Amino acid sequence: MTPAELVLIVAAATEGATEIGNNAGPYVERVLRRTGLGKGNPWCAAYVADVGRIALQERWPLPMTASCYQLGAFAAAKDALTVTAAAGDVFLVYFPKLGRFAHAGFVTAVRADGRLETIEGNTNDGGSREGWGVFRRVRTLGAHDRCIRWTGLL
Repeated sequence: MTPAELVLIVAAATEGATEIGNNAGPYVERVLRRTGLGKGNPWCAAYVADVGRIALQERWPLPMTASCYQLGAFAAAKDALTVTAAAGDVFLVYFPKLGRFAHAGFVTAVRADGRLETIEGNTNDGGSREGWGVFRRVRTLGAHDRCIRWTGLL
């Protein structure tokens, strides 16, 4: 089994985990603690860190952060950002109003039409970055969105 496959198995095992309250509840608070934060904070990037660390332990090559901005900056410095996606990549959604990446999750598959199948935390049925659980989504990468090909950092 490849590291990416293992990460996606762990991510799939978390599907359906939800908040209790706003960015709170036992699952969310545990995920946030992994990055040194407490309840009430956005947790999509913390979800990525948590899944990666559970799957690969100390071998997980990305920072243990709850910041999508920090994930993007780290990946850019390591030349690991890409405009193409592959299963296992971490995707980053760019929000022009914020001027930064502000949502993250895992690519589980790339469809023939280029859309991404994902699993992500702190989302909802509408794909919000301020959702309430871990769900599978179908996304189209925008012009400024990127993926992190973290497997090349192992």
